Amino acid sequence: MPMSRILTEKEVLAQFESRKNIYAPLQVVLVEREPAAMGYRPAAKVTLALQNRNIAFLAEVKTRTAPKIIGECLWRLRNAAASGQNFLMIVPYLTETIVEMLNQEKLSGIDLNGNYLIQVPGMFAMRLDRKNDFPESQPIKNIYAGASSLVGRLFLAAGQRFNSVNEVFSGIQKLGGSLSLSAVSKVLKGLEEELIIEKSPAGIALLQPEKLLQKLGESYRPPRISESLKLNIPEGLAGLKGLEGMPGTGWVLSGESSARRYTVTAEDSAPKIYLIDYGPVAKYQDDRFYNVLAQKTGDLFLYFDAREEQGLRWSSPVQCWLELSRLDKREREIAAGVRNSILGKPK
Repeated sequence: MPMSRILTEKEVLAQFESRKNIYAPLQVVLVEREPAAMGYRPAAKVTLALQNRNIAFLAEVKTRTAPKIIGECLWRLRNAAASGQNFLMIVPYLTETIVEMLNQEKLSGIDLNGNYLIQVPGMFAMRLDRKNDFPESQPIKNIYAGASSLVGRLFLAAGQRFNSVNEVFSGIQKLGGSLSLSAVSKVLKGLEEELIIEKSPAGIALLQPEKLLQKLGESYRPPRISESLKLNIPEGLAGLKGLEGMPGTGWVLSGESSARRYTVTAEDSAPKIYLIDYGPVAKYQDDRFYNVLAQKTGDLFLYFDAREEQGLRWSSPVQCWLELSRLDKREREIAAGVRNSILGKPK
């Protein structure tokens, strides 16, 4: 679905008024712009009707759906609700997160697609099955995918608070990643809006590691493999350590083949390695009696945070979990152990 530009507050209200007929059986009776209110100036006064009963709401309009923005708005509404008025949040789209936040505060919300959650004394109405016709454009299309994912991967790997954007940028470089400072800053802004990280005078800290890992998993796409070679290397993986000219940082064991470093599992009979270039391994090609599968790829996120041990380069635990969690039942069970290792939970 193509991204839309972010609507202004006036445009959100205009769209809301022009789409009054999409909320049945809930009815939008009246929308009054910028009404006077004691101690509080809402964007609009909205009268809704259900089963011949009219209820007036003071409405707050938010043009973005980021949890941080919504949370700040709900904080204001919670304080204003002490006046005994009914309050309504109007947004382009009621996401699952926004619905959860509204439920926690016992407040009402409605979007431009026909979805709503209305909860006031004497009235409860809910419809949440309409698709989003107003997807938001973002400076970075997906902060959890590709090179942008390195920011989130760094927080999971480092387990520490960072003092500045520059320190996050340097941390990515130290673990073998490459991302511009401006891109790091934009990803951090997105993570903050999603309440996954927190920026404060004390630094930048990870708040929700489980949610971050889930988001990385939802956005993960397998690497683009340009070519594969089946290899028969003397001594298998052990033989890789002794190959002269094997580029040190240009290869890594796949996440799937790195599982035994992070959890209890059997060793692969033919482990998979990712390479930027075949180099000296091409001479070992053997399609019949192979013990290593080499896959050529330029997707550099695969090599981020590789763990070197006894001459081998293992994929990071995050890359290991991302690969295993997309495979069959047995591999997903192994992935659960790797996930616990990432989050510091007992295996």
